[in-house]
Amino acid sequence: MRDNTVGSLNELDTLITNCESAYIFGLWCADGYFWSSSIGITNVDRPLVNRFARYLETMFPEERIKLRTYYPPGQKPNGIVGPAYPMRLAKQVAYQLYVNSRPLLRLFQKAERNVALLSTEYILAYFAGRFDGDGSVDKNLRNDLRIVYSNKEEAITDQNLLTKLNCYKTRVYHYKGARTYVLYVCRNDAGQFLHSIAPYSMKVQTFLPRRDSVRSLIGLDGNTHNIIP
Repeated sequence: MRDNTVGSLNELDTLITNCESAYIFGLWCADGYFWSSSIGITNVDRPLVNRFARYLETMFPEERIKLRTYYPPGQKPNGIVGPAYPMRLAKQVAYQLYVNSRPLLRLFQKAERNVALLSTEYILAYFAGRFDGDGSVDKNLRNDLRIVYSNKEEAITDQNLLTKLNCYKTRVYHYKGARTYVLYVCRNDAGQFLHSIAPYSMKVQTFLPRRDSVRSLIGLDGNTHNIIP
């Protein structure tokens, strides 16, 4: 981000200006990376990483954006761009994309603390990012539709956000052994939830019947068109 202007950006609605930025924010809340003055994403799904990179490219020159690749020892993939490192515990290739920008990091962190104030028009796009990062559903697309959280506060906050839409019944479970909290969407509402986030979600578009490409569903300005009901 052009650092001479970003210092004044400190509100949730400054970061979330359209559905694409709401999706990116949700994805970062799920799989975000930050350290000192760096902010980015860590994920095994290269298309998700590429999408986050395109978002960063709207604010930073290409040379500011860094990509690291981690792979299981002895399984270095071909065609890697940028630094690559073997990781003893890795089971598959993982990517870490980041940019050094303390102002942008502060903006994301402040937005995360105020996610309960997210505008209703951006809730579904935000949940698409959350689902792509930490969500799953049974192959029948009805059972066990879940998003995993590391703490209770985040799970309850997101549950309250969905309550604002008056469309989905949810519940939050605590799994002590795994030290996680899981937000479940009830099976009777699972199909509607998936179709509602499909215009934004790369993961959902891979297993729902194809209707339109993400390019036609999400305009270049990040606003949504032809949303699946």
